[in-house]
Amino acid sequence: MLEIDGSYLEGGGQIVRTAIALSTITKTPVRIYNIRRGREKPGLKPQHLEGVKAAAKICQAELSDAQLNSTELAFIPGKIQGGAYKIDTKTAGAITLILQILTPLGIFAEAPLKLDIKGGTAVLYSPNIIYFENVFCYYMKKMGMNISVEVRKHGFYPRGGGEVVIFINPSSLIPYNFGGPGLLKQVDVFAISSEHLRTAKVAERLITGFQSVYPQVRFKYQYVPADSAGCFIQALAIFENCILGFDALGEKGKPAEEIGKKAGELLKKNLDNPTGVDIWTLDQIIPYIALATSATGSSIKIKFSELTMHARTNIWVVKQFLPVEFEIKDNTLECRKKT
Repeated sequence: MLEIDGSYLEGGGQIVRTAIALSTITKTPVRIYNIRRGREKPGLKPQHLEGVKAAAKICQAELSDAQLNSTELAFIPGKIQGGAYKIDTKTAGAITLILQILTPLGIFAEAPLKLDIKGGTAVLYSPNIIYFENVFCYYMKKMGMNISVEVRKHGFYPRGGGEVVIFINPSSLIPYNFGGPGLLKQVDVFAISSEHLRTAKVAERLITGFQSVYPQVRFKYQYVPADSAGCFIQALAIFENCILGFDALGEKGKPAEEIGKKAGELLKKNLDNPTGVDIWTLDQIIPYIALATSATGSSIKIKFSELTMHARTNIWVVKQFLPVEFEIKDNTLECRKKT
């Protein structure tokens, strides 16, 4: 059984998510200890626990020691079945973080996979669902994945209650050339706010704040039913060869204009020297490029602006399961198959 130290480098839930996904795909039994040791409150939280339990159901795994606040677990995977599964965090646990465990499984399932997940769609320290659908899934489709997203309801902290349905058909990952971005075609901005905030015109004010920094955008705003008041703004910089995403989440007591301005400043800063992926996509796609390289033998290069601790941690976890190596040189990450 492979032993994974959950306190390594970033020491957060990323280690659990990647390790469980790759354990399932490679059929490698794994024990993870020191789970989320680097966090103020260590151990499995609802979104980690529900993601692990769902993975266990999908592949009929033997799962032990996995309960709320557990700092270790053992996972012995079986075959990835496919089928329809319902997951409910009963909190504002990030749906997209659960998807980091489960999305890779759909590629290798014996049948199409349908995931109906309840939780938060825009949560602090996690990608929002608009980013997942328009940026992450954009690259997954480039790599041969067949995935679709249906947002049935948005959910914000603290009650959550959002619902997203994901459909994934089995496929084969193919190497993709993450080259230069090419020319900027347009910037699309989406402002999503709960109905609680309609009277205060929060969605419109998010857009106003963004445009005070970067006015040349196409924008849409929407008020949605939600169990808790909340809002966020997502900008998509659409280039010839890539899509980069920059967002900001509403904060209690902070004017919507400031939230929008924050997202605009982040976009403007990154457009000065754009690369083929943004820093958040980079760490999320590391397992996928490693799986593609391992399967095909083709190396994959990605130009990046910053290699975050999340990305470094994911590289370390991936190397525990797959026969690949990574080289980092001149802001380029290359994944090669071990010879």
